[in-house]
Amino acid sequence: MAEGLSGDIALVTGANRGIGKQISIDLAAAGANVVLAARNVASLADVAEQIEGAGGRCDCVSLDVTREKMVASVVDDIVDRHGRIDLLVNNAGIGAGSQYPWDLPVDEWWAVQEVNVRGVYVCTQAVMRHMTQQRSGRIVDVGSLVGANPNTGAAPYSVSKAALFRWNSCLAEAAKEFGVSVFIISPGLVATDMTDIPQFADVPEDQWVPIEKSGELVVALASGVADKLAGRFIHVLDDLHELIEHADEIIEKDLQSLSMQMYNDPF
Repeated sequence: MAEGLSGDIALVTGANRGIGKQISIDLAAAGANVVLAARNVASLADVAEQIEGAGGRCDCVSLDVTREKMVASVVDDIVDRHGRIDLLVNNAGIGAGSQYPWDLPVDEWWAVQEVNVRGVYVCTQAVMRHMTQQRSGRIVDVGSLVGANPNTGAAPYSVSKAALFRWNSCLAEAAKEFGVSVFIISPGLVATDMTDIPQFADVPEDQWVPIEKSGELVVALASGVADKLAGRFIHVLDDLHELIEHADEIIEKDLQSLSMQMYNDPF
């Protein structure tokens, strides 16, 4: 579906492993120059080697998404070197949980919000300063259906992704004025370091989602084919062709979005 990303400049956070690694490899294969970002820059070596070995282009940067000045400096440097930034993929995230949602130490609970919510905002703010000047760009936030459904064993993660849902919709509405398209996606249940825990030990094999689906979807969104669906939630198992075909209906009925259903609707 993608039309090719030749020459596009993309920044992917948490690019050193799992979903971020896959997205980065697929973006580079589609022609983008990918800036791989992770707190430990040495951990990006394997990803860079795979991309460059396949003829792709990438740079590696050390980035803590929660540190505002560091993020602003990295983004400014990308624009200084390449002249623009076309895509931000907010993938960096952490999880934590406990048997009961009130059992986790406060600092561990808050650390999830720091990375998954503050980190997304910090990176988005830095990138939007340039995209509003360019009057172009795309942002993809890696969300989760957990943000729309309670999960007592992963409450802080669920809360962070619910916040991301609402933030993404606010951003998408305001960014349209500047020609910036914003999306939130769900990779589904993917076998990564984050899911290599006892909680997922008994999940049937057919419920796991191939990690390649995440890269395919981000490449498609980065190409612009789905810009009419900006602000909408898209699962990697959704039929993107079908969603695009029915975009007008989706917007009219406010589908693919986070909403509240009330018994007595005051509106």
